[in-house]
Amino acid sequence: MKKIAVIGAGNVGSHIVSAGIAEDLPVEFLLLDQNQGFETAQVLDLKDSLLFSPDAKVKGVDFGDEDLQDADIFVITAGTAQKPGESRCDLLGRNIEILTSIRDSLGQLKDSAIVILVSNPVDILTQVASDIFGLAEGQVFGTGTSLDTSRLRWRLAEKLNKNITEVTGYVMGEHGDSEFVAWSTVEGSDVFSQEEKDQMQESVMKAAYEIIEGKGSTYFGIGAAAVGILKAILEDRQEVLPVSVPLKGAYGIENIALGVPASIGENGVDYVEEVDLSEEELQKLKACADKLKKLLESVC
Repeated sequence: MKKIAVIGAGNVGSHIVSAGIAEDLPVEFLLLDQNQGFETAQVLDLKDSLLFSPDAKVKGVDFGDEDLQDADIFVITAGTAQKPGESRCDLLGRNIEILTSIRDSLGQLKDSAIVILVSNPVDILTQVASDIFGLAEGQVFGTGTSLDTSRLRWRLAEKLNKNITEVTGYVMGEHGDSEFVAWSTVEGSDVFSQEEKDQMQESVMKAAYEIIEGKGSTYFGIGAAAVGILKAILEDRQEVLPVSVPLKGAYGIENIALGVPASIGENGVDYVEEVDLSEEELQKLKACADKLKKLLESVC
């Protein structure tokens, strides 16, 4: 049985575990939080759902536990929460400190371990994690624009009156304010006017702010997105998903992680899928890279 360690038992971490249990993933979830009482309560609550998902398991752990050292996949959700009106990049400095502390507390991971970043700003934290965890290329990546792409596709499905599985398209770049809809990847996008496209992109980009203002944080969507990524790994699906990957030449970009379509299998990211972008879209992607590089340099 594979072991998946989820670092951070708050709304996002607990919803990832809950979604994984609901999918009856044949794994043992190891939940860790600095607040031990909260962690214990979350584990007890999650265990109450196991009757309906007999192949899944969940337990609480702490840094240094043998089970944690033997984990196959680490999902990092811990970090300072995004506040209403605050951009993801406002979180950068303090969440880099938290990530570094987690790395130091975990110690040396086994060579085959996979680390998935969920904490925001996910792209920069993914780049930092790829530098500090010492794992092979492809074994450290982030959820990237998977959630944004889901936000795009249900809107497309509703407007086109189709099932969500029948629509295509990716949101690419930063998981944040400079993200963009790659309309060249949306089949049938010519039915939309430029005004409609602009409105849909704005709706996708602002979705998180609207949710946070209304209820404090987002967690259902990212929980489902993370479990979709986990299933691609556990089942070696070689599924192309828009995740945050430290780029090393793809799209002419290096030394920064961005949300791009990539093939996900049992070893993590197997390769970046370089989809055909328009020249304008390629420039937007490069602009995202330049923005995030400058932010990372300003902190590090």
